[in-house]
Amino acid sequence: MSGKRWSSCHGLNSSVVLSVLCVAPVGVLAAPSAGPVQALAERVAGHGPGICVVLGLPEGGVETVLRAAHGSQLIIYFQSDRAEAVAALRKAAVAERLLGRRIFADCGSLESIHLADNLADFIIVSDRARRIVQRAELLRVARPGGQIIIGSRVQTKPQPAGTDTWSHPYHGPDNNPVSSDRLIRWPYLTQFLAEPLFSPMPQVTVAAGGLVFRAFGHIAHKANQNRMLNTLIAVNGYNGAILWRRPLREGFLIHRNTMVATPQALYLGDDQSCKVLAARTGKLVNEIIVPEGIADGRVWKWMALQDGILYALVGGEEVRPRTVRSNVPGLGHWPWGMWEGHDYKDPRTNFAFGRTFIAIDPETNKLAWVHREQGYVDGRAVCMKAAEFIFTYRTSRSLACRPLRARSSGEAATRSCLMRSGRTDLLSIRAPASPPPVT
Repeated sequence: MSGKRWSSCHGLNSSVVLSVLCVAPVGVLAAPSAGPVQALAERVAGHGPGICVVLGLPEGGVETVLRAAHGSQLIIYFQSDRAEAVAALRKAAVAERLLGRRIFADCGSLESIHLADNLADFIIVSDRARRIVQRAELLRVARPGGQIIIGSRVQTKPQPAGTDTWSHPYHGPDNNPVSSDRLIRWPYLTQFLAEPLFSPMPQVTVAAGGLVFRAFGHIAHKANQNRMLNTLIAVNGYNGAILWRRPLREGFLIHRNTMVATPQALYLGDDQSCKVLAARTGKLVNEIIVPEGIADGRVWKWMALQDGILYALVGGEEVRPRTVRSNVPGLGHWPWGMWEGHDYKDPRTNFAFGRTFIAIDPETNKLAWVHREQGYVDGRAVCMKAAEFIFTYRTSRSLACRPLRARSSGEAATRSCLMRSGRTDLLSIRAPASPPPVT
């Protein structure tokens, strides 16, 4: 746990226990204003899902906390060192059917907030609580980007240095799944548990700017997975709140590199276009469509974003797997078998196979260049190195490397092949089917 003191008030036990991910506090809280505490309901009115901590009863008392819950989608966590205030809020929240759902009331010293580090979107500090709680404790509980409100002063907790993004399905365009994050270190502890607890397959995840984007596929093996079929969600990476969701294109296999996250936007390629969604809201802000005549079709097979340029492998229509719902109750693993389209028997219709590479400026949708391969490239094995080279693989035929930029001043950028090898000893290299025995 957090290492802070835990206490109860006159026999009322603490009701909320959360696991902790320990990250050092960042930033300095500004001194509180002498002005009155603003009404809680006004502060959070209309806010989407998240967590709001209320320390001590704010102006307006219990009714203000209830109105804040009704006027937003936030989970309200109330903590007070006064047993009568906790009991009053619990009683009122029960009557409104909010206790244990949208409102949690806890009793304990205001010196220590009974929550994990980097969790809360808002912390509202009452006039009484501000004379007790320390700034470091408020900064511990607020998530990066979260707001600490004392009187009329608002402090936004900054992003800590050393945080990495996981912008592409395999971390970056180079497909090297090793994070450069300097904050997450052993021992690894649970930050939160949140819905969806069960999900269909396949699944692709990217993350940036404190948000995690999760795309759920078309196969449910248990009934509890059905509701997330063909669904994209954006999740607060600090507390698990689902900020928005939208349906995915049915019949398009998501298990490929066609999702890229930035702090501002999510790039999502499918069989129609690359959709650019606002990261915080999911609103469609741009749509990039492959121009007619330059490729076998408009299907996005692979893509990467590097230095403001969107690179992609595009091509023709693919096998369209049907959505598989389940009526099987309970828990358990998925069965082994050949799922629809996963036999990869025809490169013309295989998932993620194509032969046309493009580079586009996503701000203007202007096409920078087009390159067409003679044969079909397996999009699962395409990667880039620092926007300088692109590596491609043709199944059992060749491994190639092409430059993305001019190699000398005055030289026009070219996609001419720097290296292509069809050596059987190279193409046959693969990881062993099972680890060697321990001797």
